[in-house]
Amino acid sequence: MNRLILIRMLQEEVRLNTSFASGRGFFSFPILVLISGLISIVFSDVMIEDMGYNDYLQILHISAIFYGLFAGSLAFFGNEFLERIFGYFGLILGLSTTQPITQRKITLLYFCKEIIFYTLFTMLPALLGAILGTFYTDISLVNLLIFSITLYISFCTGISFSYYISSFYRVSLGQTIFSAMFFIICYSAIFYKYEITGSLDWYLHGDMRLLVVGMIVPIALSSIATWNIREHNNTSSINIIGYKNRFKEYNQKYYWANKMSMPGIIAKERIDLERSKTGTKMFFSFLFPLGFLTFMNWFLDRGLPIQIDFNTIFYGVMIGFFGTMLYSWLNSIDTPHFYSTLPIQVSDIIRARLFLFGTITWWIPLVFMAIISYMSNELNLLPIGLIVMITVGIYIVNYTAMSTGLKTNSALFDAFVFIKFFLISVPPMIAMTILSLAINHRPSTILVALSIICGVLSLFSLIFYRRIDSKWTGESFD
Repeated sequence: MNRLILIRMLQEEVRLNTSFASGRGFFSFPILVLISGLISIVFSDVMIEDMGYNDYLQILHISAIFYGLFAGSLAFFGNEFLERIFGYFGLILGLSTTQPITQRKITLLYFCKEIIFYTLFTMLPALLGAILGTFYTDISLVNLLIFSITLYISFCTGISFSYYISSFYRVSLGQTIFSAMFFIICYSAIFYKYEITGSLDWYLHGDMRLLVVGMIVPIALSSIATWNIREHNNTSSINIIGYKNRFKEYNQKYYWANKMSMPGIIAKERIDLERSKTGTKMFFSFLFPLGFLTFMNWFLDRGLPIQIDFNTIFYGVMIGFFGTMLYSWLNSIDTPHFYSTLPIQVSDIIRARLFLFGTITWWIPLVFMAIISYMSNELNLLPIGLIVMITVGIYIVNYTAMSTGLKTNSALFDAFVFIKFFLISVPPMIAMTILSLAINHRPSTILVALSIICGVLSLFSLIFYRRIDSKWTGESFD
């Protein structure tokens, strides 16, 4: 029975993704991963020469852990995510409410399904690409396979940690923070004198005990998470009267935006944003990538023979790019399918959520920019950083809205959509990153160059915004 449920869950995962993204694009995504694995091996000698052998292997393991965290991030939404987005599909994860199977068991099977899916969908293609890369380098195939096993253990550690956190997240935010800090402290204490993971230490130094410890970590995390799953999740009641009164207030407040979208839609989306407490989730979702960037800054300073300082302008570029996450969160509040019965268009909802992105969620990146600027003692660069952040954010989000509509989270799994997104977003970000790193050498020239790029991006942002109607008007909400 367990095997049958796992197979059906995998089929369900594929059907959901191919229904939101094109089937051709979805199944082409592993090809991109394979190419990435090939490129990483081909250029590994250059990276090792710059960073050092040990440091390069460490950053690969850290990347595997963070990818595991990303792959397991859907676990943070739990039943709440299913109720709001996929509840009308009747997913297998909800079987415990109608069938004689425990929530604990079905959640554990769902976790196993996530590991199997991402292993087949990304990890295995990356390994195949790396194997192909060995034909163009002097890397031993046997060593590559052994190292891939250690990377896979790190990936399982990351996804298990997401599962571990999600089990406490369903109980309370306080327990979530305490449990996360407790694990981080214990992990740091265990591996303080060793490499970043037990499996990497075994690979470099041959200590079998650390390999065992490294394998125990994801098993322990997933076991604790499974044990912590509650059989019944009671959702808190919603103050309906309060939201009704607020709708009238917001409808009048946003009347001036009637040329952008219907004030009633904006008011409804604003209330949903408050009701779901998505603003808090957006804030904490920023902590993950910014924490990773901060770590990368420290790691590059330690691993490279040159000094690289990521300043406020650089963080402005990165935070602007992460605005895509804020827009994707706005698309995760509720299912838009009920709009099909109303005389409105998909483009109306897109423009309403873009309006919320620009007027309601602005404080999240602003808070991060102010904190980073203060901690870096670069308050003089804060105005420039804010301009860059706003320009990049509007540019990226307008293109994301134009290209993915209301299905941002799933559409980017389409290989063709992802390639276009990459080509649109990465080149200007690289240019602005290079300019930000050179700001102290020729500030006047750099400021002129940044101004030109910001102007060009603003023009393209306007073009993308105007194309929303032509692309999405007439499309269905299904």
